[in-house]
Amino acid sequence: MTETANVVLVGAGHAHLHVAAHARRLIARGAHVTLVSPGSFWYSGMATGMLGGDYQAGQDRLDPAALIEAQGGECVADRVIAIDRHQRLVQLADSPPLAYDLLSLNLGSRVDPSPIFGLSSADNVWPAKPISNLWRLRQHLETALAGDAEAPRLAVIGGGPTGVELAANLVALHARYGRTPHITLVSASERLLSSAPRAASAWIERRLERRGVRLELAVSVVGHQDGELRLDDGMRLNVEHVVLANGLVAPELTGELGLSCDSRQGLTITPALHSPDDSRIFAVGDCAWLRQAPYPKLGVFGVRQAPVLLDNLCAWLAGEPLRDYRPQRRYLSVLNLGDGRGLALWDRWWWKGRLALKLKRRLDRRFMAQYGA
Repeated sequence: MTETANVVLVGAGHAHLHVAAHARRLIARGAHVTLVSPGSFWYSGMATGMLGGDYQAGQDRLDPAALIEAQGGECVADRVIAIDRHQRLVQLADSPPLAYDLLSLNLGSRVDPSPIFGLSSADNVWPAKPISNLWRLRQHLETALAGDAEAPRLAVIGGGPTGVELAANLVALHARYGRTPHITLVSASERLLSSAPRAASAWIERRLERRGVRLELAVSVVGHQDGELRLDDGMRLNVEHVVLANGLVAPELTGELGLSCDSRQGLTITPALHSPDDSRIFAVGDCAWLRQAPYPKLGVFGVRQAPVLLDNLCAWLAGEPLRDYRPQRRYLSVLNLGDGRGLALWDRWWWKGRLALKLKRRLDRRFMAQYGA
């Protein structure tokens, strides 16, 4: 392209951090690159450790503006409210609209409280995303735990990796103050970590129960009112705080573009990472749905998509063929259990202990260090 092309990156997720840190490649091809992000990037890999007291907020977040500005790009600290595909404009909440020739969405995901009656409007409900919620929850709990009153009663909803990590690190936060936890983990599945080997599930269930977590499995939360959770087996739980980890869904914006999408999975993309209906719109990470090879909503997939996205944006500008992204079939997941131990999962293999957590910390530090943290 001989004239300047406007490349707009919406959202500072894992993939866009990489693009921002290499924006000179796009600029060298005649692009003006703008990143739209309302604030800091919070790293999901360290989020539960931050809740448990392992990390301070500053250790878990990055400034995306500094990354892209160092490369000659621009950052707009604002929130997207609409996208006009016909005029190719990104409408912002508090800033003038941005024109684009290429648009890339890395919007992350959200926890949807709406299936549980009363949660959407309730106070002291803490969805696991955005991650800044977990920092606010920690501050709130630390104030309570430092006092003389009984520790607040907590419920974690969701028995997947995030729910397990949250429950374990809430126990760790209590231990830092010498307090006895009152934590119930509720899961609709018959066992925790239902996609992990059964032995791993059994081990983590025993571990959490020994540390004082009450488990309510194979039961669903159907309502919340006046500090009381109602379960579908008739049980009622009195709680002061509810932490939501009951699955991630795509942001609502992905369903407002008039493009092929799934209301929960996100914007449909081709293996080249753009919409099949509009080749100017790319999407990656949790907000995108690769229908031919769906992948979990985990940061590792956004990290692997990042170099493919950057290559394809550059190729589009140069009029060259795009390359395909192929999700990995196996991936390593290491849970921080808040007690100096980790639980590592790789396909049908698993191992536990201090070495697992040491590995996780090494990987997390490496990720943050590549962006100057």
